[in-house]
Amino acid sequence: MLTLKPLNFIFKISTTDLELVYTESGGVRIEVGAIPLKSIDKEKCVNIEIIFSIVAEVKCVTLNFDESNYNGFCISKESSIGNHLENDEEILHQPDSGFYEVIDSKHLQENIKKYDPRNRLNLKHYIVKGYDSYIELIASTYSVNKLN
Repeated sequence: MLTLKPLNFIFKISTTDLELVYTESGGVRIEVGAIPLKSIDKEKCVNIEIIFSIVAEVKCVTLNFDESNYNGFCISKESSIGNHLENDEEILHQPDSGFYEVIDSKHLQENIKKYDPRNRLNLKHYIVKGYDSYIELIASTYSVNKLN
C-alpha cells in the first residue's frame, strides 16, 4: 500500500489537463491548473508550475489515480506544511493538495542504488494528480511558482 504525504498547501491542484516538459539538463516542469488556498475567491483557477531540477525517473499515466489505485493507498495525517499555514484551525481544515510524497516507497528503495549509489541527491518519490491522469517522479527538491 502506498502512503501519501500531501505537499504544498499554497495551492490545490484542480485540473483536467497536466502538461509535462522534460529536458535532460533542465529536469521536469509540470504545469497544472490550481486553486490558491489563501485567495478570497476559492473558485478562481490559476496556472502553476512545479519544477524538479534533478529527476531520475518520470512516468505519465493516463488513468485516474484514485480509481486505478483503489484501496492501494492512504493519505498520511502528517503533512509538509512548513510556514504556509498560520494557525492550527487552518491545518485541520486544509483540503487535499493533489501533490504528494510517497512515504517508504518500495519503488524508490528498489531503484535508489541505480539512480543515486552515493546517496547524494536526496531523491524522493512524488505523485502529482490530475483529473484523469497522474505523474510519478523519482526526483530531488522542487519549487512551485504561480504563472498567472
